[in-house]
Amino acid sequence: MYIKSLIYEDQSTDWKLELIEFKPLTLLVGVSGVGKTQILKSLLNLKEISRGSSLNGLKWEIEFRSSKGHDYKWCGAFENKGFISEIISELEDEEDEKNKPNISNEQLFINGALIIDRTKEGILFNTIKTVKLSQQESVISLLKEEDQIKDIHEDFKKILFDNNASDSSRFERLGIDTEIKSKSKKYKTLQAIRNSDEKIKTKLCLLYKNQRKSFEAIVNSFIDIFPHVESVKIEPINDNNKKLPFFFKEIPFIQIKEKNVCHWIEEFKMSSGMLRTLMHIAELYLCADNTVILIDEFENSLGINCINQVTQSILESERNLQFIITSHHPYIINDMNFSHWKIVTRKGSTVTAIDAEKFGIGKSKHQAFTQLANLTAYSEGIDS
Repeated sequence: MYIKSLIYEDQSTDWKLELIEFKPLTLLVGVSGVGKTQILKSLLNLKEISRGSSLNGLKWEIEFRSSKGHDYKWCGAFENKGFISEIISELEDEEDEKNKPNISNEQLFINGALIIDRTKEGILFNTIKTVKLSQQESVISLLKEEDQIKDIHEDFKKILFDNNASDSSRFERLGIDTEIKSKSKKYKTLQAIRNSDEKIKTKLCLLYKNQRKSFEAIVNSFIDIFPHVESVKIEPINDNNKKLPFFFKEIPFIQIKEKNVCHWIEEFKMSSGMLRTLMHIAELYLCADNTVILIDEFENSLGINCINQVTQSILESERNLQFIITSHHPYIINDMNFSHWKIVTRKGSTVTAIDAEKFGIGKSKHQAFTQLANLTAYSEGIDS
């Protein structure tokens, strides 16, 4: 999918995002606390709503183009049951339907035509009233088997979020996939691996097992950034001393071989910058076509020696991908032409994202980042 624009409001907290229009590459810049990360989370919340989640007080209007080239506008609102913290929400029994907010209204337009019109009284699908359906689920989830809806449901799965956070499971943090043997039989081709719902590390392992030539293309890009690395493999750890638990000897791990170093270095001993760089390269290569990649604080865990090159790999990506990125780092901001920037400001709880050109950035001989740093809307981005 390609996200064209978004209007979003959390009525339970009065947080509001005014109309923001996205580009194939959008870089959100602004001071800490202004709302850049929240914009990414807003898109993720819509992904969750498309999968059936009921999120209190949310109101939205999103326009996007599907992978098959159709233009959509999806808008709706959940009832506001007052402030409910995320912690309390997670502790609630998922089966306690009476505590979940209902959808008060929802509309879906395809190529300008109203396909679904939902009110508290019911759902009209192509002007015909449907049978009574759950009031807590969106029509994207409820009608996902319908021909006009299934592509949208699948497209929302292609929103990927990368914030460099560790997964909850210890095995997942180490990149272990205990079902990799069965998955390697299921996903044999490059296209099958790309279109799978597996995590990037698992996809990389499947590529190593089934498409070694494509795997080497990723490795070569990685070595271009880290020339002291001579090889990468994904295999169980060879423990000659037999001191490691059995799963280290059965399940594959990412390992690198550096020049003039005798032993392979396992992924949990690699620098976070090297591992994250490899994951970024793999993500560009292995995500499905028409994926929307959200990256929060892109510079986290990336060393200065690789920030520029990883940034360039995003800028030069020839695949049909969309990137929405946040960053504070001058190297990243300078490397991305100001035409990609959205300067994020906040007045009270209302967030606005404005094109850099509207502030006159790029019209002088100074570096665009210098102009940005001297801009009042940037340096004083929060107005109470």
